[in-house]
Amino acid sequence: MITTVARRGMALFAALAAADSFLAATGRDRQRRVTKPLLMPTLMVGRDRPTRRALALGGAGDVALLGSSDAAFMAGLGSFLAGHVAWIVALRRRGTGGALRARPALAAPYLAAFGGLNAYLWRRTGSDRIPVVVYSTALLAMSLVALDSGSPKTAAGGALFLTSDTLLALEKFGGVHLPMHEGLVMATYTAAQALLADEQPWL
Repeated sequence: MITTVARRGMALFAALAAADSFLAATGRDRQRRVTKPLLMPTLMVGRDRPTRRALALGGAGDVALLGSSDAAFMAGLGSFLAGHVAWIVALRRRGTGGALRARPALAAPYLAAFGGLNAYLWRRTGSDRIPVVVYSTALLAMSLVALDSGSPKTAAGGALFLTSDTLLALEKFGGVHLPMHEGLVMATYTAAQALLADEQPWL
């Protein structure tokens, strides 16, 4: 059955995500050229078209960010920006929502994180300032749509995506580097994508 195939795909994704997060944490970038490009295609198995589109854009961003040049970073930023828009569309198509209308205060931590991060990075992003603000706005919107869904799993996915990209931005522009920083980025990112995708029915 397709459902069984999708479940096996999720199990394989979990193994790949754990391996890639470990490789990232230990600085084994060469080996990640095998694991990282496989992450999103594996997670796409059995999903509907809007979810596959969002994951495919994430996969394109993953491949772009294997490069170290500014052009590679901007290509990755663009792919993930489009991916957040695709996630908003996919989440809205599920037909759920209304959690924020019922409890608008739930958005306060997200707005505070958005404002605080952009204030901290404003003078540090230089010529990338406007792209970073545009990207972070799309990220905030996606995470709020996930929160509005009313699904704890989907909301957690949105929050983890916000966390992952915040860690990435702090390292890239803010000079903040935690122990095993890249591993933390990948662990939160892969968990976010899995949680967002897993609410979608298997087809």
